[in-house]
Amino acid sequence: MTELKKIHFIGIGGIGISTLAQIYNEKGISISGSDIEDSDHITDMKKRGIKISIGHNENNLDKDTDLVIYSFAIEKDNPELIKAQSLNIPCKTYPQALGEFSQNYYTIGITGTHGKSTTTSMMALLALNAGIDPTIVDGTKMKELEDKNYRLGNSKYLIVEACEFRNAFLNYRLDVLAIINIDSDHLDFFKTQENYIKAFNEACKRVNKDGLIILDDDDKNSKNINEGAQAKTVYVTGKPENKNKENYYYLEGNTLYFAGTSLNLEPNVPGKFNIRNSAFAAIIGLHLGINNEKIEENIKKFEGSWRRMELKHTNLENKLFYDDYGHLPAEISNTLNAIRERHPDKKILAVFQPHQFIRIRNYLKEFGQSFKDADEVLIPDILRNRDTKEEIASINTPELIDEIKKNKAPVYHTSDMHDTADWIKNNQEKFDVIVAMGSGNIKKLYKML
Repeated sequence: MTELKKIHFIGIGGIGISTLAQIYNEKGISISGSDIEDSDHITDMKKRGIKISIGHNENNLDKDTDLVIYSFAIEKDNPELIKAQSLNIPCKTYPQALGEFSQNYYTIGITGTHGKSTTTSMMALLALNAGIDPTIVDGTKMKELEDKNYRLGNSKYLIVEACEFRNAFLNYRLDVLAIINIDSDHLDFFKTQENYIKAFNEACKRVNKDGLIILDDDDKNSKNINEGAQAKTVYVTGKPENKNKENYYYLEGNTLYFAGTSLNLEPNVPGKFNIRNSAFAAIIGLHLGINNEKIEENIKKFEGSWRRMELKHTNLENKLFYDDYGHLPAEISNTLNAIRERHPDKKILAVFQPHQFIRIRNYLKEFGQSFKDADEVLIPDILRNRDTKEEIASINTPELIDEIKKNKAPVYHTSDMHDTADWIKNNQEKFDVIVAMGSGNIKKLYKML
């Protein structure tokens, strides 16, 4: 990779693939890219000198390109990919390219179904302020990185959000692997929860034998997930009987007990789950030799990251507007519970954009039970993403609304984001707090208000 002069990225606007494009841009390699639609993220990259075309066209690819890196969202019939193959230009998926990049580093991978971006951001902040000078590949933007989600450091350390989608994390060198939790997701690829869980076991087995695996001992799907792994494993636990056991870190409230000492963990973000996330970051910090005082100090400095319960400005008068990436039942429930704890007497409207028909179908009952901490719920139409015609026909938005109504009423239905924005404007007097959740274009909703 060090000999490359020109790299082209197909699907460059993705939050993950864009990190590698920008890192190589900072290394002085000529970077170009394309994506299907414009975004603020693409505008930022253009300002950093990256040439980006909107729309996919074979003319976007120069013949003297040394390498093409493409996102998983790119289909085999993409004209730029076809042209690259016809010119015998090497082509790699983003995880393959990141995996090759990671070989030059001591790689700290943070994964799990929920919370990996937040925990990666916590760890990034901790490492930065401890003087470790890491390279960072995060799944969310951080204000400490000047609203970027990457950083090119000068040390041997790489901190990476290790996504499990399509077994992406199995491409990476792994010296430390923190698995925060294992639920179930991406069943359009994994097909079954058993296959999904098995992927995390494969990741554990990829950790270097001199490395470290960190698991949640209280998470049922993480049990024995390290079977066959050669690296040492340590555990986060909330069970008192494990408090003084070797290789166990006992979390009680805000205090993490281990090896006859303790850490006080107080991240400046709401939610008990964020205290648990911070425990994983703290254990990695200890493994890297960061002292207790530095860990406590920097966990306390963590104030969240992009689209993780992020307060956004709108023109709605006297309303708090939270923007959140949560798109799975546990994430919705945890987010709303944390916001309810922070605003116990406020009227909360939860706005959730369902994303991917197969996901809604597979977890219909769980989605229905996720909104108990909201006063009212607003549901736009399910957003298609990789769904087949058969999967789209298997579920519809009214079915989801009916399921939510079994546990929480009232629930309202809108069509798209413009309709959703109009509904909020017309009903804003009923609410004090609005929480917008989802991984689709609901991220633009606050701009419409």
